[in-house]
Amino acid sequence: MILSRPSLSPERGDSKDQTAGSLLLQVETSKVFVSRVNVRRNPGDVSDLMESIKEKGILEPLLVRPVDSRYELIVGSRRFEAAKRLGLKKVPVVARQMLEEDALIISLVENIQRRDLEPEEEYDGLMRLRKLNPVLYSTIDQLARAIGKSRQYVEDRVAAVETVRSIRKVSRRSDISVKQAPTARERKEGALPIKHATFLHKAEESPAVQRLPEEKRAKKLTDLAETIAEMPQPEARKLVEHFVMAPGRPVEEIKQEIETLRAVKLDVALDPRVADALRRAAEERETTMEAMASLAIHSWLKQNKYY
Repeated sequence: MILSRPSLSPERGDSKDQTAGSLLLQVETSKVFVSRVNVRRNPGDVSDLMESIKEKGILEPLLVRPVDSRYELIVGSRRFEAAKRLGLKKVPVVARQMLEEDALIISLVENIQRRDLEPEEEYDGLMRLRKLNPVLYSTIDQLARAIGKSRQYVEDRVAAVETVRSIRKVSRRSDISVKQAPTARERKEGALPIKHATFLHKAEESPAVQRLPEEKRAKKLTDLAETIAEMPQPEARKLVEHFVMAPGRPVEEIKQEIETLRAVKLDVALDPRVADALRRAAEERETTMEAMASLAIHSWLKQNKYY
């Protein structure tokens, strides 16, 4: 949102191209500072970008807003970081007057479109937006409209980040995290893809897990997070479904049981009453009939001391 045509005076020697409330300028790098509404906390590895800038220059100007005699960076953290490391005296910018709320939305949208943000950065940006204007951005639907994404997109990120942070806080395990596209090595170290973290959220919210004492619940969810981190999505979902049926059991034991059941596929004709009971039990526990049948078989075999 542009409030009015900005009254900016480019420094001597700056190029100027004024269009629809914005100015295209060449400004001193030292006069640009990273905005507190810039959602990107870490510019990451900019070595390739530095090589590109050495060869071709900065092809896309940074987006800034004027603050007194300086310029607050809204979009372009990686380009700015690369320019500083290269020792560039000046950088191209588009200077635009805007409210803090609008600056935050632009920063979120631009970085999301570039897939430059990690889920926790997106979450923090969304929560800042909610705090800036709780009337317009108090609900998931309002936040989704503001950044041009679906309700499910925002809901998944909020659920994933809040669950991971909750577990991290109680368990004091800083290695558990959620990432947009974690590498194999990051997953081995405890980084969860977004969908895996949403499965973890569903486990955390289940009544059976909520009944566990806080410390035990955190320990169980930590074990579950570490176990599913490296698993393919369908297998991770299945393990979580089985876990919520009996959260008191060791996660590794549940995993081994699923692997055994997968290796020995049974084709069983169920009595209609048994099938109906399984269906109702699965609905009550918000899981699948397959997971419910596995738990029933496990419980019966254990009760009758078959293992």
